[in-house]
Amino acid sequence: MSTPAVHLSNISFSANGITILENISLSLEAGHFIGIVGPNGAGKSTILSIIAGLIQPDHGHIDLMGQCLKRFNRHRLLKQIGYLHQLHDHEPHLPLTVREVVSMGLPNYGAPLWIPLRAEKKVLDALSFLDMQSHIDADFRSLSGGQRQCVRIARALVRKPEILLLDEPSAAMDSKRQQQLYALLRELCDREKTTVIMVEHDIAAITAHVDSVACLNKHIHYHAMKGEQIPEDIWHSMYGDHMHVIAHDHGCIGCQPVQNEACVDACMDEKS
Repeated sequence: MSTPAVHLSNISFSANGITILENISLSLEAGHFIGIVGPNGAGKSTILSIIAGLIQPDHGHIDLMGQCLKRFNRHRLLKQIGYLHQLHDHEPHLPLTVREVVSMGLPNYGAPLWIPLRAEKKVLDALSFLDMQSHIDADFRSLSGGQRQCVRIARALVRKPEILLLDEPSAAMDSKRQQQLYALLRELCDREKTTVIMVEHDIAAITAHVDSVACLNKHIHYHAMKGEQIPEDIWHSMYGDHMHVIAHDHGCIGCQPVQNEACVDACMDEKS
């Protein structure tokens, strides 16, 4: 068996006396595409931040590419990670070109001997992957919300990471662009053996593309492989008893809300 690209062992994390994550263990091979779903406040963004080295867990340890993440190797290992944080409405609107925004994802960006022209091909390749190469000289502020999100994803991809962490990457995208993105990520996993860990709310949208889905709410309630049905009691334990689950086919799981109650995103029937 090959060495996992990501291995989490008994990860726990608390903030202000509140438990955010509890005994998280997860092992992913190179090229695996996993979607993480769960309610708001479930710890989805926190687990990505811990893998990215932005937060130190209270307990447990992290192995990346077969090496335990430590202080002495932290900088070297994290160069192999691309990270897209959650989109926030209050992000600053700086006068930057698309080229400059994507270049920020390179490990040596801003170093004393930084030569922008040497990064040109890497930046162009990352933008081309998302069909955004024609916007390389555009003012980032002039782009639509979906286009900005594509540029941010290109910034995470520009270093050609072995591990790609994406926090709601389809935010601000229409349904067509979302499906194109998921298909591109699937291609990246298959062709480059990139390990992709993606937080998303809509399980129906990602089911056709990911290898597995982890149901997270403080701890992993269930880790379903492709085509596997997630038991109804798992959804209830995560979201509450006020929702009903409907399985539309062997690869798609959704739910139907009880009237006037919140629920996870409903799965759309492809034939409708």
